[in-house]
Parts: sequence; C-alpha cells; structure tokens
Amino acid sequence: MDKNRIVNIDVEKCIGCGLCCKDCPHHVLVLQNGKAVMLAEQCLECGHCVAICPKDAVTMNGYDMNEVKAYDKNSFGMNEDVFLNTIQFRRSIRHYQTRQVDKEAIQKIIEAGRFTPTGGNKQRIRYVVAQKRISMFENDALKVFKRWKYPAKIASKLIHFPYDLSTYQLEPGFFFHGAPTVLFVISDDAVDASLASMNMELMAEAMGLGTLYVGFFAVAAKRSRKIRKELGLTKKEKVVTCLAIGYPAVQYMRTVPRKKVDIEWR
Repeated sequence: MDKNRIVNIDVEKCIGCGLCCKDCPHHVLVLQNGKAVMLAEQCLECGHCVAICPKDAVTMNGYDMNEVKAYDKNSFGMNEDVFLNTIQFRRSIRHYQTRQVDKEAIQKIIEAGRFTPTGGNKQRIRYVVAQKRISMFENDALKVFKRWKYPAKIASKLIHFPYDLSTYQLEPGFFFHGAPTVLFVISDDAVDASLASMNMELMAEAMGLGTLYVGFFAVAAKRSRKIRKELGLTKKEKVVTCLAIGYPAVQYMRTVPRKKVDIEWR
C-alpha cells in the first residue's frame, strides 16, 4: 500500500474489469497491464471506485474503511410509496416533550448529514449540538431581534419586509419552542448544508423525533458577533440551518393539502 496515494488498488484482487476507471469523475484511474492504476493525484475522494469494485480491491487512505458496507437489497432498499408518505406526513414541530434526546440518537442523525453528497465532495460541513446551553443561544438571539423590533416597525412603513416583527412576542421559547436539543448546521456552502439538513430531518422523522427549521435564529446568528464567537464561526462560515429536535408533544392524524405543482415538460 502506498501511503502517499489517496486510492490504493490491491493488484491481487483486481481483475482488470475497468469499472472504476469508467466511473472515476476525474479520470485519474486507468488500466495498465490488466490492472487498475492511479496516475494522478487530483482525486475527488468521492469513493466511487470503492463502491463499484466487484472484488473489494480498492481502499482509500485517510478514511475508516471499516465503515464501508457491502450492498444488500433487503437492508438498503426503500419503498417509494412509504418514503413519499413520510415526506407528506411530516410536520414542523413546535410542541416538545421534556424528554431529552440521547447522544447516540443525535449522532445517528448527524451520520445522515455526513453521508449526504456535497458539491465537489468538499465535505465542509460541521455541527454544533446544544442541549445544556440552549437558553443562552436563545437569549442572545432575542437581544438581536429586540434591537430590530422598533426600527423595523418604522421602516416597514416604507419597505416591505418578508416578516413583521411587531406581531411576534419576543420572549423565551420564540426560537426553539422548548425543544430539548438544537442542532446548528454550519458551512461556507448553503446548498451543501441545506441538503445535509434535509437528510437529517428525515432521519429524525424515522426515529420518531420531531424537528423544526428555525430560520429566525440563522438570521440572528448572522448579525450577532457574540453568537458567531460562541459557535466559532470563521469569516466564510455561517449557520445555514438550525434544527430544533425533540420528541413531539403533539400527534397529527393526517397529511395536509398543498398547492398544485407547476411543471413544464420540454
């Protein structure tokens, strides 16, 4: 094994099928003398070569290869109707039980985010989990919104804002609604972090947990030096999404209607 290379090919296992070479996005793998070889170091580290090899001949340096799982239809398959029903039934939860979400459950939710594809395989998303210090984050965010409330009321006479702060009661519970766990999804790429957040939300739903996207907190975090410092944000990073997580204290009985979809077929 060459520790200086990202991808290593076990020549004893490799059968020279060429599947990894064809599937490599950057075309850094080629066949030489009937074996796959890595010629360049511009590797995307996407792992496609690991996933597609029929003989498990490919490994990647810097990664835990024990995490790699062989495909099994019974455990990897997904029923499309059940999946769609899950999406249709989920609701934003604003009433939570006092029961805390354990660390193992949160880690499993974050795993769903970790394995979400990112643009260029950048994998530049990190997570901050708040449980004991939720009230501190909420109070800091409330201070930001309270400073805005009166100026926003005056400005709203001339400018149309997407939301009217004068109609909200800015008090504890405004942001997180008593959720026992809050997950901050931090990145310099809003698309990557948003996609990861959606997968984490679905994982939470599968585990019997409820979630709420707290967009107002992301707005406050952008304006608060104290919150940015507390979360250790770099100049390029931002709180892309904020997920309140907990066991629902409300039971919904059915899905809800939505507007008809607008589709153009060309």
